[in-house]
Amino acid sequence: MLNVPAQGIAQSHAVSVPVLRPGARLFWVLASAICIAVMSIMLVIITTLPARVPVASSADVMAVREAVLLRLNGTVNDPLVELGTGVTARASNVRGLSLGGRTYYYSISGQPNFDPLSRGVVAPTDVEVLLRDNGPQAFVIYTLLRPAI
Repeated sequence: MLNVPAQGIAQSHAVSVPVLRPGARLFWVLASAICIAVMSIMLVIITTLPARVPVASSADVMAVREAVLLRLNGTVNDPLVELGTGVTARASNVRGLSLGGRTYYYSISGQPNFDPLSRGVVAPTDVEVLLRDNGPQAFVIYTLLRPAI
């Protein structure tokens, strides 16, 4: 039996594959990317939303339109209110119409009006115009976004 050292003849080369081990740095990079993506999507959604959601549905507006027309035609008794010496107006033009728990105001085109917007009690930015009726007697129906002081 021969006893020969075989060190130089066959050497095994162990090939090691580098293994990526996620650490805290990778976690924070991914978390930041996800947060930026979510915030970007939310910003796009928020900017595409309308400034205000409409207060009343179209059925409510049509009911108010009919109520205003009935008062303007004289079908419904709408007493006159004296506002000053020789100045009278319909009570509904001064105080508005209450339907369904909301108060609606109207302004008649081409006539003196005494609704809050015409009197200057509220600013145009404080009202939401619901309907502009261009019939024989044109008028605008609106609601207040904030209560008048």
